[in-house]
Amino acid sequence: MDTSPRTLRLLQTSDLHTNIFPWDYFTGTPDAQRGLAKVATLVRKARAENPDCNLLIDTGDTIQGTPLGTYYSLVDNTPQHPMALAMNELRYDAMALGNHEFNYGLGVLNKFKSEVGFPLLGANVRKTADGSEAFTPYLIKEVCGVKVGLLGLVTPGVTTWERPENIPGLSFADPLETARTYVPKLRQEGADVVVVAIHSGPDKQPTGSATDPASWLADYADSTKWADRGNLPGENEAVQIAQQVDGIDVLLTGHTHQPIPKMLLKNTQGHEVLLIQPNRWGSHLGQVDLSLVHRDGHWTVDGKDSRLVAVDASVAEDTQVVQLTQRHHETTQAYVNARIGSTRAAFPGGHAARYGDSALADLINKVQEEAAAAEGQPVDFSLAAIFTDTAALPAGDVTLRDAYSVYVYDNTLYVMEINGSILRRALEVNAQFFNPWNASSPPDASNPDLARQPNARLYNWDIYSGIEYGFDLTKPTGSRLTHLRFKGQDVTDVQLFRIAINNYRAGGGGGFSMFREGRILWTSADGVRDYIARYIAAHPDLEPSSVNTCNFTLSPDLYKYYYEATLGPAKCSSP
Repeated sequence: MDTSPRTLRLLQTSDLHTNIFPWDYFTGTPDAQRGLAKVATLVRKARAENPDCNLLIDTGDTIQGTPLGTYYSLVDNTPQHPMALAMNELRYDAMALGNHEFNYGLGVLNKFKSEVGFPLLGANVRKTADGSEAFTPYLIKEVCGVKVGLLGLVTPGVTTWERPENIPGLSFADPLETARTYVPKLRQEGADVVVVAIHSGPDKQPTGSATDPASWLADYADSTKWADRGNLPGENEAVQIAQQVDGIDVLLTGHTHQPIPKMLLKNTQGHEVLLIQPNRWGSHLGQVDLSLVHRDGHWTVDGKDSRLVAVDASVAEDTQVVQLTQRHHETTQAYVNARIGSTRAAFPGGHAARYGDSALADLINKVQEEAAAAEGQPVDFSLAAIFTDTAALPAGDVTLRDAYSVYVYDNTLYVMEINGSILRRALEVNAQFFNPWNASSPPDASNPDLARQPNARLYNWDIYSGIEYGFDLTKPTGSRLTHLRFKGQDVTDVQLFRIAINNYRAGGGGGFSMFREGRILWTSADGVRDYIARYIAAHPDLEPSSVNTCNFTLSPDLYKYYYEATLGPAKCSSP
């Protein structure tokens, strides 16, 4: 037996979200910094450097995210899934389930599971009938004489975000407690190296510097260096698992869509556990190198390092992956380029639509309100976010791609009953999206990003219809709401409302835990994105000014400050 020292290389992808090609289906333009076809080139190179001692692992959110995923799950689920074709070509060793694997129901997921040549791991996904394992919990694989134990875990937020009919008979246990159960099992079964592949990330991020690789090595115990991400309970427990569960060498993480080249976390025995995350959409390949020595009859990790290898214009697409999935890509392009409707004028997006009461936000809310009413579930008001800076509708012909660009996530629609107290608290959290405004020293008027908090997510700024409200950004967070009225009357804490809201926010996602106090009255079978497409198709020649209703204000008027000089005055201006 050869017991000479060796290096085990772990290669990781995560949150691919059906991005195979370096292409943005929502804008119809190339994107040189994404795609499994490019990551494949990096995988082959990394393997060639260490050919006999490597593993390739994905940590979930793989079969959903782009119109390619939508098409081959909902429109035509007969062919082998293009992600299965690409991943089989790359000979993945395992994949941890992500929360978005469940978006299309167990039929689509199980079909994908049958099409891939590797296990889908999810130790904390259990059968509600008897508590038994619903998926393969772990894998022990021998590579270059080393037994590597891979434990798969998924964020338990699935039960909050997912429609019940998509996860029948399933429960999602706490990942931390599950790891405490299974890591000792892996060691007892002879694993020399234990790797946790988890679709869950850190629950905090570096204050103001989450894109700086060095910042992720800061001491996690120092609260001055870390900001909370607004998690559901147990949603992101990767750090706690590293710190509290002995016997883990590496955590391959996902879910939080962050480029984390390396975190080093000490467990209760004082040993360093390495954590890595390769961002999203195939923008990076994660690479972990473990130095192994043979000691006392088994292999031991003697050193560890990790890095992210970025996908950029210099990285070529892998010809085999392209050849296998080109027709799927072309079919998806034809699907999203089909004309579905028209507008009389453009519905602008980005911060121009976010920093004021815009036609685009009102359109999403109108769609949600009418969709709920059509199902016999009329609402008092609606709330929605503009998820990306590319979300917009052009003047003239509108394609399915344009409609999808307005709502890039597969969220579904809920009708909930909430009270005025929940609403008021939600609005105050909403206003935390913005930085405090100093009138004597305002930010650079050429950089609209400076108005929002550095770590604020675009999907965490909701714009409401049907209520009259405003924010004063010169006030401290928690006391920015200037007024809140419904049909001209001040809202009281006990007043009840029926609202249209997406499933993510209804479950408290983004730090809006108060919505969990509300009562769910109805959930849609269709995605909000599809409701938008149908509305556009049913309403030719949409007119922005007729959709746009003025019901909220910001002080100062951010649209006026940043955009009026270049884009002209808005219909809804703040005083």
